[in-house]
Amino acid sequence: MAFTNAFVFALVASVHVEAGPPQTMRAAMVTKRSWDFKFHLDKVKVLDSKVPTPGHGEVLVEVHTSNINPVDHKIVEMAGLFWSYPHKLGSDLAGVVVSVGTGCERLKVGDQVWGEATTLLEAVSTGGTYAQYATISESILGLKPKSLSMAEAGSLPMVSLTGYEALSWAAGGGHFKSDNVTVLVLGGTGGTGHVGIQMAKAMGAKEVITTCSGSHAEFVKSLGADRVIDYHKDNYYDVLAAKSVDVVYDCVGQSGTGDHAYPIIKENGHFVTLLMTALPSIAAKVKRWDVNTYAPTCVGGCSQYQRINAVSEMVEAGKLKVSIDVTYDLEDIVKAYNHSIAGHTTGKISLRIKPDSDTVVV
Repeated sequence: MAFTNAFVFALVASVHVEAGPPQTMRAAMVTKRSWDFKFHLDKVKVLDSKVPTPGHGEVLVEVHTSNINPVDHKIVEMAGLFWSYPHKLGSDLAGVVVSVGTGCERLKVGDQVWGEATTLLEAVSTGGTYAQYATISESILGLKPKSLSMAEAGSLPMVSLTGYEALSWAAGGGHFKSDNVTVLVLGGTGGTGHVGIQMAKAMGAKEVITTCSGSHAEFVKSLGADRVIDYHKDNYYDVLAAKSVDVVYDCVGQSGTGDHAYPIIKENGHFVTLLMTALPSIAAKVKRWDVNTYAPTCVGGCSQYQRINAVSEMVEAGKLKVSIDVTYDLEDIVKAYNHSIAGHTTGKISLRIKPDSDTVVV
């Protein structure tokens, strides 16, 4: 009997059992519905939650990092009335696949992935990426660029995919057709703006002009801006000549921007803005019927893995990087939101979900 017990013990000890995800996790949530359609930080809490199970076409990702986008609190105001509560928050992520659901063919356990969880369903419900684990549609995830740390990869998806959507629309593809294109990026120091400067250059723009405060001039020049307009001193629409710019990429979204921008856009040029409030008036459109206008929402097809893979190629070619202004841990989600809402961020606000997530993985 002693021999038998020893043999069984040795046999069990020799078997390696792969540990699966835990049953519970920490996740940032809105705890209650806001009937006034406002985003209230006192209703944002980090709570214990059940680790989700991936459904058909989904993978379960151990989330290492995410980030705060300005739209992340606005989506609560737009769709929150229809949610059940408590409701998980967050759209961007970088992490590691820990299990796969049925129907998944591209990704496998152990893959390091990144993306923006904004399929049509995820865009309405939020992807729940401000959590230690999240079930994400395989269709939106790409393999993380090896040259990016998890912190960098978790900060790029939404702003880079929005930029790719905006500029590839203006270019008619992944590269400008002409070698003499001028792009004006309004708000060059923000998350979307500082990425937009680099993307415009990567897509072949000859000249990139941007607006920012004079104190950030060297920062935007280091990203590829050829000309900087200090908005504290000059209005871009007073400085730039009529019909001198091919593309205006508005990353600020102030009311009246379209009316100011239209006169400086070349014949058949393009105006793209992140916010509907910045779209031109009917009077401006009548005067410049030739200008093409777009306000991308970057949901659905915008976040498909083919798009994030195109962004990855820019990263690996050394043409795109992300600047992280500050990093907060998941438990400090309210402080992170406060920082974002204040509106003075240079680059991105990173959200660290896993403590060792800032390690560069090669």
